[in-house]
Amino acid sequence: MAAFHCRSAVALHDRLMSVSFTPQPQALSAAIADRLRQEVLQGQWSPGETINDGMLAARYGVQRAPVREAMQQLSQEGLLCACTPHGMTLASPSPAQIAEAQELQALLQHYLNQHQAVDDGLAQRMLTMASQRMQLAALHA
Repeated sequence: MAAFHCRSAVALHDRLMSVSFTPQPQALSAAIADRLRQEVLQGQWSPGETINDGMLAARYGVQRAPVREAMQQLSQEGLLCACTPHGMTLASPSPAQIAEAQELQALLQHYLNQHQAVDDGLAQRMLTMASQRMQLAALHA
């Protein structure tokens, strides 16, 4: 009986070691979104510039599907606009959007200062997004 368990354990170990551990699709699209967001905020893309899933997939060495998911996420965040049939364009914030982002950032900062003892991930994420929009506006003002 002990030999059976030993062989089973060895077989299980061998099977686990043969499995390739690739990132889950959600993790890959999130990583692509993070990288693209940083490139946008660092000014590597110009406002109004059109990007598409094919060029980004080639740039990052990945399939198109996680790139499309990442682009959709950045579109929801307001960094990209799905305005062209050939891809998405980098958002160009208007003066009103810049003022709104500044106001939102100030309100969220005040809220976080008032509730430092409470861990509020949503408010922190919103503050981060507002800060990113401010960075984008400063780069292209």
